[in-house]
Amino acid sequence: MATTRDAAVVAAVTVGERILVHLSGFLRHLDSFECPPEMTQDGIADALGISRAHVALELKRLRSAGRVEERMAHVANAKVRRKVYALTPSGQEIARRMREHARTRSVTLRSPEGPQTVSGEEAIARLRKSGVREAEAVQRVLVDEVIDTSPPEPPKPSPPPGRPFFGRATELRAAREWLAAEGAPMAVVVGVAGIGKSAFLREAIVGEARPLLLRRLYPHDDAHGLLASQAEFLARQGRRRLKALVSKPAYDPTEALAVWREDLEGVVVALDDLHACPAAESLLRFLLEKPPGCKVLVTSRTVPGFYERPSVLAATVTEIRLDGLDDAAAGQLLASRGASLAPPDVARILEVTHGHPLALELFASSGLEAGEAETGRFILETVLDGLDDASDGVLEAFAVLRRPARSPESLGASVAQLRRLLRKAILQHREDGYFLHDLVREFFVRRMDAGARRRAHARAAEYWEGRDDALEEAYHSIEAGNPDHAVALLEIRGPAYAESARAGDLEACLLRIPEARRPLGLLAEAQTFLGEFTEARDTLDALSRRGSSEERVRARIQLGRIANRQGDYETARTLLTESVARTAELGREDLKGEALRALGGVERKLGELPRAVAHLSEAADLLRDARERSRALTDLGAALIARGDLTSARERLEEALPLARKGSREEAAVENNLAIVLSREGDTRAAARAFERSAELALATGEVRFASYALANAVDNLVRLGALEDAERTADRALDLAETFDDPLVVSTARANLGLVCANRGDWASAERHLMDSVALIARLGNPYSLASRYEEIANLYDAQGRSRDAAPWRERARLLVARMKAPEAPMEVRHASDKMIK
Repeated sequence: MATTRDAAVVAAVTVGERILVHLSGFLRHLDSFECPPEMTQDGIADALGISRAHVALELKRLRSAGRVEERMAHVANAKVRRKVYALTPSGQEIARRMREHARTRSVTLRSPEGPQTVSGEEAIARLRKSGVREAEAVQRVLVDEVIDTSPPEPPKPSPPPGRPFFGRATELRAAREWLAAEGAPMAVVVGVAGIGKSAFLREAIVGEARPLLLRRLYPHDDAHGLLASQAEFLARQGRRRLKALVSKPAYDPTEALAVWREDLEGVVVALDDLHACPAAESLLRFLLEKPPGCKVLVTSRTVPGFYERPSVLAATVTEIRLDGLDDAAAGQLLASRGASLAPPDVARILEVTHGHPLALELFASSGLEAGEAETGRFILETVLDGLDDASDGVLEAFAVLRRPARSPESLGASVAQLRRLLRKAILQHREDGYFLHDLVREFFVRRMDAGARRRAHARAAEYWEGRDDALEEAYHSIEAGNPDHAVALLEIRGPAYAESARAGDLEACLLRIPEARRPLGLLAEAQTFLGEFTEARDTLDALSRRGSSEERVRARIQLGRIANRQGDYETARTLLTESVARTAELGREDLKGEALRALGGVERKLGELPRAVAHLSEAADLLRDARERSRALTDLGAALIARGDLTSARERLEEALPLARKGSREEAAVENNLAIVLSREGDTRAAARAFERSAELALATGEVRFASYALANAVDNLVRLGALEDAERTADRALDLAETFDDPLVVSTARANLGLVCANRGDWASAERHLMDSVALIARLGNPYSLASRYEEIANLYDAQGRSRDAAPWRERARLLVARMKAPEAPMEVRHASDKMIK
């Protein structure tokens, strides 16, 4: 029974004091952008079991007394912002005294074993074990003299599932693979505020069969509280050593940590909001000193400091970075929130938010204009909270960069600023350098005025000049208002980017230059490499009208190459034959060599191999530039392969190889043709490896079309080796790459090799369909070399099925085409023919 003094105290507990005790359980949300419903008037009324009007009256009194403060905030699952209430320091002090008093009271506990008088501290502990929150347990001890601790009723059916989870397939796969794998006992999910770390954590552990503890971390958590919660969890698994140890009034922390590490064997611990709890980071640092046989998955807004050493990160910690959702997942999230937005508005939202989930929620609940303002406020108040003005200046410099920066100190960032920005995950460091989070970048770009933006671009141009990246330097020079410097720079350094993986960046840069000053020849070269043939033709037509005599000839050579790429060989031959004659008139041997090389490539496809060999040999003699000479020798090697002269082909290709820059498309081309020689000589295994190496080289340089050729060539050798699964995978990859370009010969080659795989699997119908499709694609191109190969493959397919009568006509067609290509023929007098054509 409670004493008379206790009864007097109970009677003195006011509704206002109960509200203070209730709000003391939410101190972690004092400055949060999003607050729980229990901090609103409705939530307080529901928790205390009193009317909302009574709560409103008491809150007004507490505000007047300076015990609580009121502000507007986003509330979980609410569409608009609501008033929430939080304790002031004086309110926190009163709540603390009420908690201390509750622990010293005597109350009666009613349980299946009968009534029992215990201290308030023991009553609170037993209520906590039964699943009651601490603040609620204190409330009951303060208000009730008799407390029922009987087991709760059987659980009710599970409520409907919460909000659906969208996207993150790659990250979820990484997390689940880590959970299933041996080693690497710890994984850290890092992302800025509102990126969806908590939702990701819950989704990642769905279906986990091992004992699982999911706990959110709070600023007021200390090491003892964390160990106590771990002890309760482990005790439920039958591991009671830690609980017995930490229950003692005084225990050895080192012993407790050692027991904790041992008892974690075989369990999964998921900790949310690590950034809010320094004590938890200290405990995890202890775990990493001797990793236990468990899995610890944590989320954090900042990069934890306990695994900064690369060796520790590689051995024991898996880091998963969360960025914005992709467009598909972001659109699904918007639709799920009932946002009725027009497609242009959705596109605008995706552009502004970069898939940031909380920003998408703000737009869905507030609309386009209000959502943009709310997103900006969220970034300022939460993501950028605590940063000084100097850091803002650094972020402005990073905001205009298109590519990561490897040496950010050149942009004005100090070491201390870098560490602070990296820990907050605002600035991210990966293998290719430092870059700014998408959402923050968008915020700064929209906030900067024209003058600030030009200054930031000028600083970026200086940075890239120091890094010797002419393309980025030119881009930022244009944005800084200095296009003249960009033009001069690109005219010298631009050709190196026109046929590389950065051709798209070059095109975008050139299109920003005023049209009257734009280097059209360079733009056309980049567009041709990218397969934008219509745009390239328009650019070359403009160059033909306004360019010099040399530029007009180069334009015609480029037009001939485009026609060749698209399979219009007669047009290509006409343009290039005329170009050879005009270069002779100009007296430019290097330009004549380029025209002859392009003409020889067309003649090779037409099956005019003697002419092709003669013109390519002459081109190789005329060209002095290492890259152009390497290309001519490579094309000459390909023509000699087509004639069956493998010895001469190898000599020419080995002559070209030292001229090709390492890692360039020229090296990939030489490797591909040397692989063809190996294949023809019967070294199948070496040929397959060489083709795949050539494809990887081509992809690294952005030459997708050429990579498709190399992969298609690898298929035949993989089939001969009996590696049908590898052959099928390679053939599918070749076809996927081929269909991204408007080049019928590439697609035809890929389809033919896919048919070869089907034939070796015994799928005759699919094999025949692929081979017939491959013939249809090039039947009208006048390419006897490729057609002969296709005819022979169809004949072999019919022979394999015992259909000799069907095979005979196809084999005869192939024989006639091969005989025509190998027939001796005098080289064409190019100049005379061209003169006649000009007349």
